[in-house]
Amino acid sequence: MLKLEKDYLLSKLTTLRIGGPAKFFVTAKTQEELIEAIQYARKKQINYLIIGGGSNLLVSDDGTNSLVINNKTSGIKQARGNLVVKSGTPLQELVDCTIEHGLWGLHKLTGIPGTVGGAVFGNAGAYGQTISDYITQVLILDSFQNLQFLYKNQCGFNYRDSSFKKNKYVILEIYFQLKTADPKVLAKEAVDIISQRILKYPKETKCPGSFFKNILVETLPEKIVSKIPKDKIPFGKINAGYLLEEVGAKGQRQNEIEIAPYHANLFINRGNGNAKDFYNLAKKYHQKVKEKFGITLEPEVQLINLPKFSSSVY
Repeated sequence: MLKLEKDYLLSKLTTLRIGGPAKFFVTAKTQEELIEAIQYARKKQINYLIIGGGSNLLVSDDGTNSLVINNKTSGIKQARGNLVVKSGTPLQELVDCTIEHGLWGLHKLTGIPGTVGGAVFGNAGAYGQTISDYITQVLILDSFQNLQFLYKNQCGFNYRDSSFKKNKYVILEIYFQLKTADPKVLAKEAVDIISQRILKYPKETKCPGSFFKNILVETLPEKIVSKIPKDKIPFGKINAGYLLEEVGAKGQRQNEIEIAPYHANLFINRGNGNAKDFYNLAKKYHQKVKEKFGITLEPEVQLINLPKFSSSVY
């Protein structure tokens, strides 16, 4: 039996500590509860939103009329280098498991907050590794409430994107096939990466993660790419932080929302900030980048009950 809560304040769950109330809220601790919550929403014709660790979200100060489902379905099964992972499993738990068992391919994702399902939804990656690299298939609940497996090539994976952002399929389990490696080597690389991430994301920093996506060079005209220094294009992507820095974003502030003085793509809640100030500050420098470089930045963070960045100012 679902234990629905009303007017649950989402700022309690988001890493940004911003977000108004969810009209309805439920925590799903098992796959059966997750499916039951989705079926309830569809039966009642209520929109639903599944969240995991609360990162990569900017929720309106007005909250949402949706049923918000907090996915806490967790578990990892291992067999001969193959892993089956529940979607609500913390991503760090999966990374730690691969390191401990000497499985290469996901260790560079260490330190990224959120759940495995959320990482698959947004095709998360770091330092040249992407979570979809070693996925073989995904168990989903489709829009007709049927369970089915999708092979990797059916998931629409692209840079920080997947077909799950567009369809109503719900990620339940993810299947990985990983290479073997020396656990000590993996652990050392992970420690080095964590030391770098701490510089960017000090503990207790209230932020959703990098706000804008880096830009794939292959999507831009050569005349634009030629103006960008080559060292700002690692792994074939133009660093969004560099573009924002070039238009003066570092250290800028709107009330309690600040762009980090050390990283122009990191928007931080310095106190009791709100979504309106956050949105307006991001929109301002989104426009400045477009005017200077002719590049339209796209949020990596999901906007909940907020206008898309292609629309008019908030």
